[in-house]
Amino acid sequence: MEILLQLAVCVLLSRVISTEEIAENTSFIATKEWKEIKEGQGIPAGLHVRINLQTGKKEAKLITDNEDQLNAEQTNDESKNSNALITIYDSVDEEQLKNSSRSKNGSEQLAIEHSSSEIEKIKNDYKSYKELRKTYEGMRKHFKTDAEIIVRLIEEFGDVITYNKQNDQSRLNAQLKILTNFNYLMSQYDNAVTFVDQGGLERILLPLVVNQTHLSLKVEAMRVLGAMAQNNPKVQVKVYEKNFGPYLTQILLSSSNTEELSSALYALGSLLRKFPHAQQKILSTSGTQALVSLLGKDCELKIKAKAITLISDVVVEKQLILINDDPVAAAQYAELNFPERLKDNWYCQTTDKLMISYYHEFLKAPDLLEYFIHALESTEPFCNRIWGSSEQLYYTLNALQFEHGKSNNEYCNEVADLLRDITKKIRKYFKEL
Repeated sequence: MEILLQLAVCVLLSRVISTEEIAENTSFIATKEWKEIKEGQGIPAGLHVRINLQTGKKEAKLITDNEDQLNAEQTNDESKNSNALITIYDSVDEEQLKNSSRSKNGSEQLAIEHSSSEIEKIKNDYKSYKELRKTYEGMRKHFKTDAEIIVRLIEEFGDVITYNKQNDQSRLNAQLKILTNFNYLMSQYDNAVTFVDQGGLERILLPLVVNQTHLSLKVEAMRVLGAMAQNNPKVQVKVYEKNFGPYLTQILLSSSNTEELSSALYALGSLLRKFPHAQQKILSTSGTQALVSLLGKDCELKIKAKAITLISDVVVEKQLILINDDPVAAAQYAELNFPERLKDNWYCQTTDKLMISYYHEFLKAPDLLEYFIHALESTEPFCNRIWGSSEQLYYTLNALQFEHGKSNNEYCNEVADLLRDITKKIRKYFKEL
């Protein structure tokens, strides 16, 4: 009997537990604290629900009074923002906006209660799409392409000459301003071509380079010429056809002004580089003489550095064409015998004297010295006999190498290494003689 009674009690207890589990799994009793929601339990409406990131389980709790108030405030803020957008983008009437907001919630006063001046300011600051498009269309009428600007500047340059004859200074300033704008625009390939097609060479630059008495205008014109011809084959051909080459070489032969010589060298270099036909025609006449004369002229060392660099570039250009074994390009350079032209114009003797006489300047300007070293390197094959017989040149280069080599400046040490290489080549012929 006792055993039967114990079994009956166990059965009853199991039924009670099963009933409690079922009740627990079918309903969730929320509290003010976060409580885990077990699998299978239903969630009543109006609770806060979240996923606990640490346990990965779903939790819920009752909404407190403070949270009700916070939700109401957020709702009010959203209403205000919505009304603000209506005010800004839909241009709602001020009184209509106020009445609408009051009718929505009289106690909360959700309308944007701006003064008339504030609302007017908002309307002015924030334009409608139609207003913005109309403004843009009006501005676009004033936009001009580079080509349109170039055409207008060419016309203005002519107008300045025609209608401003009485005031030389005013005319000069206006022309310089236009040339400065051209100089900026000509660095772009297509702009330079447009300038040529619109007659800019013959209408503006050629008269200034050939006949202009105002040095500043001539200098600026040659800068424009150099900018537009640089790495621009189409423009190079047109500049060559307009016969600018002889005029530029004549300036190099006759002038002693640093700015004029510098701008003329810039323009001539832009015309000659990678243009074998122009090199042949210009350098076979007065061009070579003009470049070599700069090396012996009483002018700044930086002008001489530009001149000898141009000479070196032309020599190296042909050498590279021959090395690359391009028959077409080699044929274009076939008639150009620039080294012989240089020798005929005493290039080797002139550079010998230059390096010796500018010894002290080279000590102070290693950057300029580097240009001369590279030029000596490229022209050494046809000057080695003359330079090899010059003891003074040999000792000058040695002294420069020693002085720059003992410097604490790394760049000076690099220049000393370059001097060492060229001195070895000259010393070889120096010993043979």
